[in-house]
Amino acid sequence: MRATIEKYLTLILILFTILIVVYSAIPLKGVKTGNTIGEEYIVSKVIVFKLDGDSIDQGVSRAILKALDKARREHAILVLLLHTPGGELSSTMRIVEEFLRSDIPIIGFVHKGYALSAGTIILLSTHIAAMAPGTVIGASQPVTYNPLAGVYKPVNESKILNPIVKMLEVIAEERGRNKTAAKAFVLENLSLDPKTALKYHVIDIIAYNVNDLLEKINGKTIRLIGNKTVKILIKHPSIEEYEWGLAEHLVHVLSDPLLSSLLFMLGFYILLLGLLSGQVHVAVVGILLFLLGLVGVGFSINILSAILMLLGSILLVIELFVIPGFGIVGITGIVMIVLGILLMPYYLPERWIVTQEFYQRFINTALIVGSALGAFFAFALYKIIKAKRLKPRVGVIEQKIGEAIEPIKPGRRGFIIVNGEYWLAESEDEIKPGDKVIVIAKSGPILKVKKLHS
Repeated sequence: MRATIEKYLTLILILFTILIVVYSAIPLKGVKTGNTIGEEYIVSKVIVFKLDGDSIDQGVSRAILKALDKARREHAILVLLLHTPGGELSSTMRIVEEFLRSDIPIIGFVHKGYALSAGTIILLSTHIAAMAPGTVIGASQPVTYNPLAGVYKPVNESKILNPIVKMLEVIAEERGRNKTAAKAFVLENLSLDPKTALKYHVIDIIAYNVNDLLEKINGKTIRLIGNKTVKILIKHPSIEEYEWGLAEHLVHVLSDPLLSSLLFMLGFYILLLGLLSGQVHVAVVGILLFLLGLVGVGFSINILSAILMLLGSILLVIELFVIPGFGIVGITGIVMIVLGILLMPYYLPERWIVTQEFYQRFINTALIVGSALGAFFAFALYKIIKAKRLKPRVGVIEQKIGEAIEPIKPGRRGFIIVNGEYWLAESEDEIKPGDKVIVIAKSGPILKVKKLHS
């Protein structure tokens, strides 16, 4: 009866997953705004998205575009507060593409610190660009790092620089900004303070805070998609800060290059150790970590989402139909399905465009942590291989007393310790971790045991 219920639940979960995949593939039609009166754009609500020191990745891109959609649905304008060292070029371009065809006003504001590299590109694509005193924009030249020499250098290859330069020129022309300065951001690593940026028509406003910004954009004329010119009129607006959703947070965390590298390495080593030691459930966890680590190294979120849901469904079926009971394999399958659903749908990452200082800090941290993890897993791998090469010790093991390390059930094996050695054992009794067992027979590498009752 229980097995039948589990089978039906598994089929229902798989069908539910398929339905979500199909539903997410259906494009949603945008909602048109209706707060324009003639050539006036009446603003009664402001959605504020704050980027405070984070790099621009798939999670940030996803969150910004959701904030834009929220502003569109609620007949508001979007104010994007920028403080970022840069980020993924493809995620940046996804944002820029949506900004350039936006039918609502988008205001970019470097509210503190800096908006460098990719942050500058996003700022240039907004309808109104603003900076606070003491902030900096620019420095958009890509860099490469040589881990052997320990040095980084700017990228000067024309096949890489020319598309980025052309992209910035197109953005600057579309928004009526200084094309020469936009070009110099990449080719000369130009950086500008607010006064210089305003003087050379790179930005439109210098403001001290959001309230000051709203006062200064009041009455400004901008051009929306379709060459539609409107005049912004601020009418006692309510200000709401956009709250990130769970999916955006998850993608943002997984997109962190350091974390993704750690997950990638951990997954690979745990998978390898699990396979070599015969611990299938450990290998399954390694596969999950390995797949999650692919997010930050350039793997498609769409493909990863599909793989996670497919593998999760397979593991769930194996756990319920093949392996007796329900354990780590089934739990990992459920986790994979849930993560797959959260990660879909999304788009492709390509390259990163960040400042040299940010890149240097990341590389140094990655080398230190990666070396430590590599040394630990290399030692563990050495021990496993050494143990596997040891010749079997001569001696009688029957009637020896050991201790269970894992749960053992009829039809399900687990590890025990006998004479200080790990053995894979099976039993007709139900044995819990910590229970004393006695060896009654040996069949190759497998011990047959029974529970020792006091």
